[in-house]
Amino acid sequence: MNQQALQVGRKPRRERTKRPAEAAAYAVNHRGRLEVLTVLHQGEFSAGEVADILGEDVRYVTGHIRDLYNAGCIEFLGHRVVGSRSRAIYRAVTLPEISDEEWQGMSSEERHDASGAIVQGYLAESLSSHANQKMDDEDELCLIWDGHRVDAQGKREIRERLTAAWKDVLAIEGRSANRMAHSGDTGTTVVVGLHSFPRGRSGRPESGYYRAEKN
Repeated sequence: MNQQALQVGRKPRRERTKRPAEAAAYAVNHRGRLEVLTVLHQGEFSAGEVADILGEDVRYVTGHIRDLYNAGCIEFLGHRVVGSRSRAIYRAVTLPEISDEEWQGMSSEERHDASGAIVQGYLAESLSSHANQKMDDEDELCLIWDGHRVDAQGKREIRERLTAAWKDVLAIEGRSANRMAHSGDTGTTVVVGLHSFPRGRSGRPESGYYRAEKN
């Protein structure tokens, strides 16, 4: 990759090869890009290090990293010495926790960029787990989605309930860490996603979980 074209952080929006609305789908619609992205969720790596983790040729991985960076799907962090040479280092897009006040103060373009990065990350982890048959081997899986028609108060109540559930998940993680410190168990990384958002199209989807009509 032309190092002069690299800028620390995400590639500026106006210089990207993909619009934010296209970037998330682009990042996950090729198995190579998908696996590179999920490795970069784990930390900060050079192309060579990612190639070693995946057991792939470094040129193959470098091409996917270039495409992901140019599309705004990952971040460039600068260079560090890996082995005896200076290497470009990348990671997945990271976002701070955004408060309600911060979200409300963001422009539409900023919101679109931030939400796209979150959707991309969750899609990548979901599709990677499915493609690698991790879901198939799990006896205690939780996969639930549906569309629900609610009023403004209902939307607030759903959001508040999911936010509270997220705090519960963090507490569960803390208790697990304490138990593993005593047991020596290394544990399992479980991806947890909580989402509520307006549907992109009008109408309620008929797919998802079947619910019998109430009399």
